[in-house]
Parts: sequence; C-alpha cells; structure tokens
Amino acid sequence: MDPGYEMLFETTIRSFIGDKAFHIAGQVHSEKSRKDWYRKAIKKVIHRVSEIETSTKHKEQLCYWSERALGSLSERPFNETVFTLCLLRLVASLVGYFGVRPYNIATPAYFQTPSQHYTEIIANGGDVMQDYYDKKSSIETKRRLILQLKQEGMTDFEISLVFNVSEYEVRKLCKEL
Repeated sequence: MDPGYEMLFETTIRSFIGDKAFHIAGQVHSEKSRKDWYRKAIKKVIHRVSEIETSTKHKEQLCYWSERALGSLSERPFNETVFTLCLLRLVASLVGYFGVRPYNIATPAYFQTPSQHYTEIIANGGDVMQDYYDKKSSIETKRRLILQLKQEGMTDFEISLVFNVSEYEVRKLCKEL
C-alpha cells in the first residue's frame, strides 16, 4: 500500500472495531495484516447488514456484496481492486441503487434508539446522567397530562387506557402530584 495512508487505515478500522485497533497504522504495509483487519471489519458489516429492515431483493443484494467482499479476502492472490469494487457495490446497495443500471429502489432512513441517543450525548462530552434527567422529565410530563385528563373528567381507568398502563400506575402518579 502507498505510504501516507497509515492513519486513514487505522481510523477506518477503528470506526468498526474500536480501541482494539489502536496503534495499527504501521500494519497497513503488511498485506496479511491488512486482510486480517479488513476481515474483522467486514464481519461487523455483515452483522449490521443482517439487521437492516428492507425488501427481500434489497437485502439479498446487501448480503451478497458484503459476503462477496469477505470472500475476496480469501482469494489467492489477494486482489485489493476486487475487494474495493465489492465494497463500492455494497455502498451502492446501501444508498439504494440496484443492479447495473442506477435504479434507486430504496431510500436510506436513519433513526436512533434511546441508548444510541444517550451514547451520542456522552460521546460529545454531555452529562452521563442525561437519561436520568430525561426519565424524570418524562414522568413529570405524564403527571401533568394525568392532571389535565382528570380535570377533563376522565376516570383512572380511562386514563390507564390512554397511557397503556395499569390503574394502579395512574393512581401512583396522581398521589405524587
């Protein structure tokens, strides 16, 4: 591999593997080491691709190109161009292109789970207690809404249906008002 790509190699692999790939920049010049790190990263990709909710045809294409990239690492002699092209086809599939014509069959949509949201807050230097504050805030919002529904004349049972909780939970929140 050409000189000057050491840190790009390390940071790219670390984006998949994390700190286990810390200080691997020098390994970029060894084909065997590169292939080992590529293999670890592609296995992570294959795992994530299997979790994507999409059409069957689209999923087949995502799986095919990610598994083809992994398979190209075992070919002798190793052809880094084939590996790169498999990854590029995977990228094309991930952004919604299908087949050899640029038919756009899918639109990527991203969302965060609550745990991913809090991980992002912490990673950006935020408060590690943010989930506690948000939960406290959501309970206060529930209490406020319960009070409002009570003022509108709803019973504990009707409120429990609205919030999809037990009547006991509604009474417990009312006592804390």
